[in-house]
Amino acid sequence: MSASPRLQALDADGGIARRFLIGAVQKAYLAFKEGRLEMSPTAWVRLLRLHYQELTAAPAVFQGLPSPIPVMPVAPAATSSDALIDQIVLSEWLANASRLQFSSSEHPLVSVLVVLHNRAELTLRCLRTLRTTALPLEIVLVDNQSTDDTARLLDRLDGVLIVRNTTNLGFLAAVNEGVKHSRGEFLLLLNSDAEVLPGSLEAAVATLASSEAVGAVVGKLVHLNGRLQEAGSIIWQDGACLGYGRGDNPLDPAYMFRRPVDFGSGAFLLTRRLTFLAAGAFDERFRPAYYEDADYCLRLWRSGRQVIYEPRAVVLHIGSASAASSSEVVERLAEHRKIFAAKHSVWLRSHARPPGTSPLLARSRVTGGRRLLMIEDCVPHEKLGAGYPRTQGMIEAALALGHQVTLYPMLEPNEPWEEAYSDVPREVELMLGYGHPGLSGFLAERLPTYDAIIVSRPHNMREVGRVLSHLAPASRPALLYDAEALFTLREVGRRRLAGLPASTEEVNRMVGEETALARDCDVILTVSFPEAARFAEAGFSNVEILGNSVVPHPTGRSFADRSGLFFAGSMVDDAGPNVDSVVWFVRHVLPLLRLRLGSDIRLTVAGRHASPRFSALVGPAVVALGVVDDLRPHYDRHRIFVAPTRFSAGIPIKVLHAAAAGLPVVGTSLVREQLHWQHDEDLLVADDANQFAEECRRLYTQADLWMRVRDAALARVERECAPELFRGVLGRAVETACARAGKGATARREA
Repeated sequence: MSASPRLQALDADGGIARRFLIGAVQKAYLAFKEGRLEMSPTAWVRLLRLHYQELTAAPAVFQGLPSPIPVMPVAPAATSSDALIDQIVLSEWLANASRLQFSSSEHPLVSVLVVLHNRAELTLRCLRTLRTTALPLEIVLVDNQSTDDTARLLDRLDGVLIVRNTTNLGFLAAVNEGVKHSRGEFLLLLNSDAEVLPGSLEAAVATLASSEAVGAVVGKLVHLNGRLQEAGSIIWQDGACLGYGRGDNPLDPAYMFRRPVDFGSGAFLLTRRLTFLAAGAFDERFRPAYYEDADYCLRLWRSGRQVIYEPRAVVLHIGSASAASSSEVVERLAEHRKIFAAKHSVWLRSHARPPGTSPLLARSRVTGGRRLLMIEDCVPHEKLGAGYPRTQGMIEAALALGHQVTLYPMLEPNEPWEEAYSDVPREVELMLGYGHPGLSGFLAERLPTYDAIIVSRPHNMREVGRVLSHLAPASRPALLYDAEALFTLREVGRRRLAGLPASTEEVNRMVGEETALARDCDVILTVSFPEAARFAEAGFSNVEILGNSVVPHPTGRSFADRSGLFFAGSMVDDAGPNVDSVVWFVRHVLPLLRLRLGSDIRLTVAGRHASPRFSALVGPAVVALGVVDDLRPHYDRHRIFVAPTRFSAGIPIKVLHAAAAGLPVVGTSLVREQLHWQHDEDLLVADDANQFAEECRRLYTQADLWMRVRDAALARVERECAPELFRGVLGRAVETACARAGKGATARREA
């Protein structure tokens, strides 16, 4: 791409380029005023300038430009021309007698406290961004004797509370003064050179309101060049501070999860107003500024309250726009660090020591628990089935035990962040974007930071073993193999049904090859007694049975108000057990059942379906729903759940979920054996088509039998799948593995 002669002339003539930009901002302002431009004129002009630079760039230079960060436009670093544009916007805004209005509230939820000292053009930008929230706000502005156009700007504001100081009190004293005038339940300290992105304040408020144990919430601060300023901050043992992630991509997985942190910058700090006042506000010893935010957050920690980094609270921050000179800043930081370190000397002994300590070990404020790395095929969405709901339960149990969790998806590592976190708690670090190709580099960097690695499924265990063997670390984390299911048994069953049965010797060889993957593991997790026995037969004694975590939550419709048959499971693999079972049922059982119950009886199937064999069956008698986010309405609507499984391994989680929702089950003897449930008590069982149809007829037509089986299955789930039982087994397994790997009795921050 080449620039036109006209654009080249613009690029060569600074005066013409300047007039071009001035004209552009005037047009942007007019469009904004008339409601034709949603973003602020300043943001519009930045993007216009970036486009202009791209147009005038030489082809070789243009091709070498990095791609912009998704979602958040990458703008050039703040320059004198940026300041000029901001000043133009302010001047035009003032010249046109414009006003900025805020809705006043008798009972504001959040008091936004902004300290001002000159830079009126940045204040205007800051205030405009606050109008994107629907939360009831109170805007409190404390002006520290500004000498620029700030006074004129303040005169054009409606619905705000203004405190005008006759002298420059500094940031700290101005905050302490301003909070006396605020009324909101929550108090947001916000720098005047900060722009709050839409949804950020709502996310921060939701996190703070989630628990009384949360004392403050801090956000993700991003520079105008698109790079990170901080994602929470670390306080080292000597009182020095580090903004975690400074200079990195703000959308890197390391900065996308919620976690407790030492502190966060006062540029965006949300706390409870009464908590702030009860703590005595900011400590006056740190006047005029610097370390007051770190001191307040550490006082919260010492009082038993947490400081939480909320990754969805994103703030664009210029930084030091109205600060003192660099030499003064350095001098004050050194002086206040001494005061801070002396004040908290005992508390800081538990903090990590620089240098030599990786920020990864200090980024989360942890008082106990383990650092766990979990390796799976993908982010475990419940709707996917295939054992992923159990992985989801393991993650939740690990968090409940106080562990930190990093999840590494191997085969499907790419999906939008909001979708990825729809089924996974925000406290989990999701390593999206790495996948199988990035595993070696990731483990080379991160291996020393984990206490234990939990690897699910044999193909992932094989690859992790290969990478660890190649890296040959002097010491490694504890290694747990979550077998999930013995995949070999599934293959043996498939071959048997296909008329190609494996000999006993071949089965033993295949099982031996799969169980051998666990030879270097400290603990093996299996889902059932039969599979635990297989590992025991192979000579392993370090086996724990970790079933599933399911909470009974029966749906409400009565027997008479329900109709139809239901099945849930992924219908992707033509050779897989789900497709086989449904195809067999539809071809051999459903016709018999329709003769006995009527031709209006239908089977409804929920789950991903890309199987040609299954798709060919869809019609009047078979309804394919595809992926369903919430199965409860279908559990409530249908009368029975069918599980015609003819080969599989592990535990049929779909049966447990149906039973937990109060939907009785007809299954095969394989399902009964996997669950250790009883025929005619917890479920009805049959293997041949005629008998399976008969058991379905009995359960479908006999209300007393339906209710008895429903109640028994609910009791089974409550007794055998209790989350506290699941949590206990996982906790014991992790600690046993860590003890065998020499990781000690507990994980603490490096001291």
